[in-house]
Amino acid sequence: MEFKLNDYHRNISDDELISDVVRIATMLEKNTITIEEYDKYGNYNHTTYNRRFGSWKMVLKTAGLEYCKRNFHITNEEYVEDLQRVSKLLMADSFSATEYSKYGNYDKGKLSKRFNGWNNALLAAGLVSTDFKKSIDDTELLNDIERAWIKLGRQPTSTDIKNGASKYSLNSYSRHFGSWRKALEAFVEYINDDTVETTENTDNETEEKIIVTKAIPKTIDTHKTKRDINLRLRFKVMQRDKFKCCMCGASPATDPSVVLHIDHIKPWSKGGETVIENLQTLCSKCNLGKSDLEL
Repeated sequence: MEFKLNDYHRNISDDELISDVVRIATMLEKNTITIEEYDKYGNYNHTTYNRRFGSWKMVLKTAGLEYCKRNFHITNEEYVEDLQRVSKLLMADSFSATEYSKYGNYDKGKLSKRFNGWNNALLAAGLVSTDFKKSIDDTELLNDIERAWIKLGRQPTSTDIKNGASKYSLNSYSRHFGSWRKALEAFVEYINDDTVETTENTDNETEEKIIVTKAIPKTIDTHKTKRDINLRLRFKVMQRDKFKCCMCGASPATDPSVVLHIDHIKPWSKGGETVIENLQTLCSKCNLGKSDLEL
């Protein structure tokens, strides 16, 4: 089973993009809209607009809307509040001046000058300096993409990440992989890589030393695969089952309290193997009720 990423909105015309911005402004009865407002109500992602028009300011200008950006008589408190607002928006405790210019209400140069440097501005807002690099393993990020994908029942978007679908920020993914899109590409490559599957048993994992002359006979394990299910196999089973419980149809996408498990159809204790044909997705309640029955 091969997994592919969703396509970009490559065939959307500029007029269609601008029309959607005007639709949101009309719906909100405003003569301008923010990126946050568009991401909440719009049909496309604001990054599509930035790629097409260069900046959100140009989007609003093309749509005949106003672009409000105050730059006079701004207090330090106002600067700090806006930095904290952008921090919440990006779900990040640190971000660059370039990122701020996309989402902030003020001029990044004047803000930086006021605090004698960008990192000083971040520290004044209780944020983390861009010089600080938290060590996160790539595998941790890939595991969290899998968790978000399963929770949503679909490919997570950058907006989902900003809204808390992942415990890591977009900044973290960009620093490790170059961008959110490249992080998704790395995840798909990781999931589709069957060359590192580890389901086979090996007899040399544990080696017993003979201490007495007559040892107690050891039960022979005839399984050809390990009981544990690795990330790749788990994700493939859930994707095949559409991220729903095969017994009751429960899904985290519609009920956040639902927790999905992978179950051996023929129980491991009765000789069942850890292969995709013998695995199914069950919610925690159904899995507990099934126990070691073969259903």
